[in-house]
Amino acid sequence: MKDASLEWIAFSVDLEPNKDDSMDGIREAMEWFDQTIPRGTVYATHRIARELPEVVSMLAEDHEIAVHVHPREFGHEDDDLAALEPDRQRELIADTRVAVAEAAGLDERDLTAFRAGRHKASPATLSVLADLGFELDASVNVRYREHMPADVADRVAPFVHESGLVELPTTYSEPPLLSRVGVRAGLGGNVTATAHELRSDRLFCCGSRALSWLLEETASVFSMYMHPYDATEYHEELQNNGQIFRKRIENLFRTRRPTEFLTASSISTDTTMI
Repeated sequence: MKDASLEWIAFSVDLEPNKDDSMDGIREAMEWFDQTIPRGTVYATHRIARELPEVVSMLAEDHEIAVHVHPREFGHEDDDLAALEPDRQRELIADTRVAVAEAAGLDERDLTAFRAGRHKASPATLSVLADLGFELDASVNVRYREHMPADVADRVAPFVHESGLVELPTTYSEPPLLSRVGVRAGLGGNVTATAHELRSDRLFCCGSRALSWLLEETASVFSMYMHPYDATEYHEELQNNGQIFRKRIENLFRTRRPTEFLTASSISTDTTMI
């Protein structure tokens, strides 16, 4: 059980190209991530491994390296891993694992954590991952429910899935409606531990307030993720990205309680967190 005096933070980055498929700003954003987050998990795609292997290698020195699959990188028009046949899913996952491990200077068997692009994983995906020797999946996100049953999609804390994998959901919670964060979320709405939530200001409630509330409310592991473009100003249409986002991250994790930064593998091997 979690020590109430300690923050457990599982911060990760989906290391993938920008929204327009460029690589501009990614290296510098990951240098900031490396300097700011003491220990995290980096879910890297096939293209990143092939085109920016030096970034993966740099991050492997202090962070866990994991696998992130976007089918569009392999020529699929629909970027939905779960919509593919299991054999094709296996092929994309295995190929990405090999490429990322090679870039990181690791044995592919050392890469035991996975997150599907756009959180599009299904029970079949989890079975494929288990067969390939993965130990943890981080694809579950309450806002992406297309392929997962409700009893999986609604989970908040890490748990063991029937596939045998440890599942690490993105943290979320529903705030009281009669509060500033609750007005922001709306009736029946929730706050999720994502970079988008942190960057977004709406209904007189800034993202920093919303995420600070969520961090304080979380009784288990606080599982949050970002993309490289969140920490750059490359996509000018994004709200509060670049330097503003970086400052918000730094302030968010400057808590009054002792903080332990966790990797995916540390969660999958520690039963006190599940």
